[in-house]
Amino acid sequence: MERQEFSIRRRQMMTATAVGMAVPATVVAQQCGVTPRDALGPYYKSNAPAITNICATGSGGVEKLLVSGRILGTDCKPLAGALVEVWQADAKGDYSGYTRGKTDDPGCLLRASLTADGDGRYFFNTVVPGEYPGRPRHIHYRVSHKGHATLVTQLYLDKGLSAPVPLVVRPKRDETGMTRATFDVMLARAA
Repeated sequence: MERQEFSIRRRQMMTATAVGMAVPATVVAQQCGVTPRDALGPYYKSNAPAITNICATGSGGVEKLLVSGRILGTDCKPLAGALVEVWQADAKGDYSGYTRGKTDDPGCLLRASLTADGDGRYFFNTVVPGEYPGRPRHIHYRVSHKGHATLVTQLYLDKGLSAPVPLVVRPKRDETGMTRATFDVMLARAA
């Protein structure tokens, strides 16, 4: 039953995106349905540092980005203490630890392990990731919480997307010039 609901919800979101009406993460949060799964990708590394500024030096790109959101169960209740692992490419589309001939900047590893607070909230500061062949701008997520199924998903940034993707977030620039994006994640109970 859960797989069928996922398929229906994914088709609905992809259809909405295809006709130019991206489904904001806040709409999904209101429904409290499970966030769609996506590929883990080849660049995941466990035990990322527990930091909230994943590119403090700014060497990964020029445009700063603040991402925040909540981790919720399908009952819409916050999941305090959820582990949120994030990783992404820099503005040129390169991942730390994987680009040959490139020395990683320890102040801009573009990966972190975050812990959701008592209200299920998390946040991190980064740079807007770049595109690379065949991939729109995105940030990878691996989210886990006791009693819930671990979820691998991706936040896609709507910055000139040319193809439909499951979840699109439109970042907005605030009055201070900071680009902000909100991404809520809903986890299913463990089977």
